[in-house]
Amino acid sequence: MSRWIAAMLIIGVSLVLSFAQDTPKDPPMRFPFGGSKSQLPFDVVEINGQKAWRVAGRGNVKVEELIAGYTSATGKRVTFDFRAADYGRGSVPYIAPDDAMLIPHAELGDYVSELIEGAGVTLVGHSTDKARVVMLDDAGGYSRVVEPSELASLPDSEWVTVAYVDMQNDARNLRNLFGNSGRARVNLMTNDNTLTATGRVSQLRELEKLITKFESANTGSNGMQVRSYDLGTAKAADAVRVLNELFDEASSSVQMLADGYAINTQARRRINATSVNGNRLLVRASTADHELVQAAIAAMK
Repeated sequence: MSRWIAAMLIIGVSLVLSFAQDTPKDPPMRFPFGGSKSQLPFDVVEINGQKAWRVAGRGNVKVEELIAGYTSATGKRVTFDFRAADYGRGSVPYIAPDDAMLIPHAELGDYVSELIEGAGVTLVGHSTDKARVVMLDDAGGYSRVVEPSELASLPDSEWVTVAYVDMQNDARNLRNLFGNSGRARVNLMTNDNTLTATGRVSQLRELEKLITKFESANTGSNGMQVRSYDLGTAKAADAVRVLNELFDEASSSVQMLADGYAINTQARRRINATSVNGNRLLVRASTADHELVQAAIAAMK
């Protein structure tokens, strides 16, 4: 009897094992990059021999899996800043057309950086062989210094610092006009005629357009320049009034009438003075008139 019981147990165990082997298993994880263990919800394709992503529909993807897929596709070394490390376990949403869109190899860094911003972090240095995931507020501290001429060739979402030196206009004046945009995360610093700007490449390109336009508009062939003056203890309203009165010039014209003529006299102003931030003046004047403006403001301090 005991042999029968043993035989039945062996048969039962064999049936259980056979059933377990035949039972459908969960779909295997997607390993699109050879040995990579990142499970991306994107299809990986090749365009001209380079890895690209085909993104369709919408969903969520973990930050660490997104970074793992990115480094496998590009071969770049990517590390996490200690403040951003905990955010790697979070997920970010992605949205794409139902019929899919292609993210070319050259734009993978931009796409990843834009996506992970949803978790409060960004990718710095992805235009080089080494990139770093950092908090958005810390990105400026990790940005590398480049020449303004390099902006045209860098990825839109890269973080860099550029400096404009020997500017024709007072750099502090430009900073006052452009301001520091916390929402755009562009930081501007000035020292005499040098303007230093830190931010994303796409934003710095727009800033450079404004600088070029401002510089060309305020320094023309007629020698007119815009300069900024510190008023010290003088009141801005008083300084504007004195300068405008000092540079008012009379202009006369003759108007013919039916029974004679009339002489019209009007005041024409050679300069234009505007107060900025309470104790500074922006003055547009010729080079010669600026010498007189400077002397007048010095006398009012």
